[in-house]
Amino acid sequence: MLGKVASFEFRYQLRQPAFWVITILFTLISFGAVALSSNISVGGGGAVHVNSPFTISVLQGGLNQLYMLAAAAIVANVIVRDFTTGYGPLIFSTPISKSSYLFGRFIGAFGAMLLTLIFAQFGHIIGTFMPPSMVDPETVGAFNLASYVWAFLVMGVPGLFFLSALFFALATITRSMMMTYVAVVAVFILYLVATTILGMRPEFETLTAWVEPTGLSAYQLATKYWTTAERNAGNPSLEGVLLWGRVLWIAIGVGFLGLAYALFERSSRGAKASKKERIRTLVEAPVAVASIGPLARPTYGFAAAWTQLVSLTRFEMSLVFKSVAYLVLVTLALGFSIMVIALTGELYGTPLVLVTRIAIAALSSGFALVSVIIAIYYSGELVWRDRDRRMHEIVDATSTPDWTFLFPKILALVLVLVSTLLIGVIAGVIVQTFRGVTDYELGKYLAWYVAPQAVNFALLAVLAIVVQSLSPNKFVGWAIMVVYMISNIVLRQIGLDHILYRYGSGIGVPLSDMNGRGDFAGFAAWTDAYWTAFAVILLIISYGLWRRGTETRLMPRLKRFPRRLKGPAGVIAALALVAFIGLGSFIFVNTNVWNTYRSQDAGRLLQANYEKTLLHYEDQPQPSVVDLKLQLDLEPHAPRLVTRGQYVIENKTGAPLNEIHFRWPEDIEMEELTVQGATQAREWKEFDYRIYRFATPMQPGERRTVNFRTVFEQKGFKVSGNTTRVVDNGTFITNREFTPTIGMGREGLLTDRGQRRKHGLPAELRPAKLEDASAQSANYLGADWVTADITVTTDADQTVVAPGLKVSDQVADGRRTARFVTESPVLNFFSVQSARYAQSRRMHNGVELVVFHDPAHTRNVPRMLDALASSLDYFQANFSPYQFRQARIVEFPDYASYAQSFPNTFAWSEGLGFIADLSDPTKVDYVTYVAAHEFGHQWWAHQIIGSNQQGMTSLSETLAQYSALMVMEKTYGRDQIRRFLKFELDRYLRARGTERLEELPLMRNENQQYIHYQKGGLVMYLLREEIGEEAVNRALRRLLAQYAFKSAPYPRSLDLVAALRAEAPADKQALITDLFEKITLYDVKTTAATATKRADGRWDVVVTVDARKLYADGEGEETVAPLNETFDVGLFSAEPGKGRFGENDVILMERRPIRSGVQTLRFITTRKPAFAGVDPYNKWIDRNSDDNLRKLD
Repeated sequence: MLGKVASFEFRYQLRQPAFWVITILFTLISFGAVALSSNISVGGGGAVHVNSPFTISVLQGGLNQLYMLAAAAIVANVIVRDFTTGYGPLIFSTPISKSSYLFGRFIGAFGAMLLTLIFAQFGHIIGTFMPPSMVDPETVGAFNLASYVWAFLVMGVPGLFFLSALFFALATITRSMMMTYVAVVAVFILYLVATTILGMRPEFETLTAWVEPTGLSAYQLATKYWTTAERNAGNPSLEGVLLWGRVLWIAIGVGFLGLAYALFERSSRGAKASKKERIRTLVEAPVAVASIGPLARPTYGFAAAWTQLVSLTRFEMSLVFKSVAYLVLVTLALGFSIMVIALTGELYGTPLVLVTRIAIAALSSGFALVSVIIAIYYSGELVWRDRDRRMHEIVDATSTPDWTFLFPKILALVLVLVSTLLIGVIAGVIVQTFRGVTDYELGKYLAWYVAPQAVNFALLAVLAIVVQSLSPNKFVGWAIMVVYMISNIVLRQIGLDHILYRYGSGIGVPLSDMNGRGDFAGFAAWTDAYWTAFAVILLIISYGLWRRGTETRLMPRLKRFPRRLKGPAGVIAALALVAFIGLGSFIFVNTNVWNTYRSQDAGRLLQANYEKTLLHYEDQPQPSVVDLKLQLDLEPHAPRLVTRGQYVIENKTGAPLNEIHFRWPEDIEMEELTVQGATQAREWKEFDYRIYRFATPMQPGERRTVNFRTVFEQKGFKVSGNTTRVVDNGTFITNREFTPTIGMGREGLLTDRGQRRKHGLPAELRPAKLEDASAQSANYLGADWVTADITVTTDADQTVVAPGLKVSDQVADGRRTARFVTESPVLNFFSVQSARYAQSRRMHNGVELVVFHDPAHTRNVPRMLDALASSLDYFQANFSPYQFRQARIVEFPDYASYAQSFPNTFAWSEGLGFIADLSDPTKVDYVTYVAAHEFGHQWWAHQIIGSNQQGMTSLSETLAQYSALMVMEKTYGRDQIRRFLKFELDRYLRARGTERLEELPLMRNENQQYIHYQKGGLVMYLLREEIGEEAVNRALRRLLAQYAFKSAPYPRSLDLVAALRAEAPADKQALITDLFEKITLYDVKTTAATATKRADGRWDVVVTVDARKLYADGEGEETVAPLNETFDVGLFSAEPGKGRFGENDVILMERRPIRSGVQTLRFITTRKPAFAGVDPYNKWIDRNSDDNLRKLD
């Protein structure tokens, strides 16, 4: 009987529209993951194949999120369906057993779900066989059926079984689909908490892997340090949390099925005693005789309509807000919001001061998808409630007009969604209070969060209600909304992102405490009005096609639709249509006429044509700018920047020059450009590129002038990329954004291999090889040393910062004019900033240290000044004298979260360190790190800069990392360095698997950030430990003495390595080769540690270590190499890097030789250690540093 019931249910599901909608949807998603792989990255992208075992498994784990809704729609309903249709008693009158009935239904429905999973796998497989016009063949690996089977059985079936069992059990026990859908939201929130909150914190990785039911977190934990080669080769071993987590969730699913069996009752539930008593009282009550009077005459008109609207809205709201489901959802929303806010914004494990802007940003990004799910669910419940309860014919027979059914449902849904916003505000205030923030800025919560999100939610509510009103049933309506949700994401990913055709889309409004919502809020208001007009049209359509009575077919309703538009409905529709067209036209003029809009494909085509047309000019010799004079007229409110400038150019090439080439950003208008002794020969307006030909060749050493006038101004607004550079308060713009650049460069060219092949370009665009001496003729910034005289005019209440020493500052006619002159040559790459700044100053060793900051951002300014002072002392003592009389930190709005070093100036985002919470001394002080790193660039970039070839950034970023580490260690000691290096090691190892081309040795890195930053810092710190700090610094001083402030030939990373080799002893030369010239990894772990008390009261400690060394190629393929190095081995009374670990917890630290294989190390101590380990401070690049330490047995 079990088999027959299961077969019946399986065949029944295959006949349902919901099954095929879900099947087609998931098949298309899997197909699109391959067919759209040039736009949508699944599994890391880069060199990882679109059908690698890793990609297939990650895709399957990600699909489990969407299967939550599918499982609720298909599996959860199988028992409830019998009771809602009235067939339950009939079925229970048959001799079918309880187990056959329950488990047969479940097995049949779950089998249907597995079939959708199989179809999804086929969709992915079909995608890999698409023609080259759709899928780049180079991104497709060999077909391997076993990878699909593994993903199906490990990543698909267990998670789907748990979800199906959970929703089936809830629906069966409660006989309420409402509680099932609440469970969907709850599980989804659990998933978000696990993956996007806890999953981003290394200390919670294992916990996340256990509590996240889909298995994706466990899979990512097992593969977190996998290289490209490993991701393409296979799946991880089924062991540890990956295996037992799957077993656990299957067991929990079985437990839910057992619970459903134990609590299921065949009979319909009887009424409660109190309800029975009320019924008996009513039956026994005497019959009332009604007096017959005149019939009440219905009244019509605005007053009656308003009364009906208010009454029905209250009714709809009461049904929602008084329901158990809503209370559960609100509780979940509150808890989730608290977690999102509490764990947001950490960097290196150090939290932010929770200002309101940060809380709003966390809520806006973290709760959006949950709100969509709530809207999808409640729209179905509100529209279909009467029909599900078979009350629709009675309700529809009343004289109430259709709009009084439609609008109250929309208002109720909007209020439900807005209530989640208010819950978010409450969560924000709660977390702020616990974090010691009492300036809640409720006005910002309302203006920056509640109001704009309420508009978005109103648009979403209208769409969801309209879709349900036109759908044949609730489940199809839900499916359509899921398709809308997915398509909204996919359209953006494939470049179809114009706000005129993506419902509810708008202009992004970045937030800043310095600049508020800026002009962006005004831009967004136009798009909100545009989509509001469209939403009104949708409402009229829904009103005209409203389902009423027994007629549910769409065609009869369409036939009477024109009649429904007579009267006010038609007028409103016409006005909304006019507004929609008018607003759309205005938006189009802004985005496509006053500004340039390109789809993603059009943008890539332009990039490809730019390269094909002009890249061959890259190596053509050009004159250099040696002096510049600029006059900038800045209007922050406009925003507008007019620049008048003059270059003095010099021919430093050693040969006559016949041409000079110019290029400039698309955002500026070149109103004037003249070259002394030259005329325009050719121009490519589509590329903003121009060539001038000299009447007489420019001789070596000859100087001439270039004059220009540019206008940087945004007219209206754009679809995306609205300027954040010139703003009302916090202008931050570099000279390359408002002045012409000489010569062709590679900025803005295509880098993705697949896109390059698609557009007929060589697959790779790589810098010159390290051995190419001709590449030393230019540095990697393409900027020579110049002297500068810059005058900036801005609003009177603003302070201007530009390179050089301020020589004048005057205010007249409401405008401030400041002039800056450089004291010595600087790189022709600098910034200009203007805002209403407060200033904090300190003189230190003859250098003025200044922080220009927002008046409200004073918290960490003293720490910044301390860091600048410490850095100045160390760098001057160990490298060379500082070349300026000032060092200035200048804050800019949080439109980007980075800091950047310019001549005597460090542009620093308000979101990076000004609001860091440094109250816990055990946390990494990244404010000091950033200050020291950027100050270090005054030597490593602004005194010496690398040539334009492989290894270019090793001389700047890697050495700035080393400089910052030295300052941090001198300030805080080794333990904070351990914490920092642990983060850096983790970042480096994770990034290896996402490499788009190939990993290269540090000496040959091609501006790969995870190499020159993360690996570079680790390498330099280890080398310092091995050859000594003074030896490293002597090498760097020699490098500076040879190349500081010099033009071509610029130094190479070879020169850095040579300088280090010159200072290193013979036994460390091989280590330098491993660190700089090869990709070397170590796998050193402590496998056992014991302590035995001796007769004299001391302790014999035995530590067993297993070690090996690995060499890797660019794809991550590894070969074992012999290891023979000296490592730190430590014994501790507390675990390093945890809590308040300090020097007193170090019992012993010795350097011991470590060789390949297993070895036993013995120590005698006076104190019993609690932890022992090799390389406890993470100096070596260890593939798994978590096993370096071990608690003593």
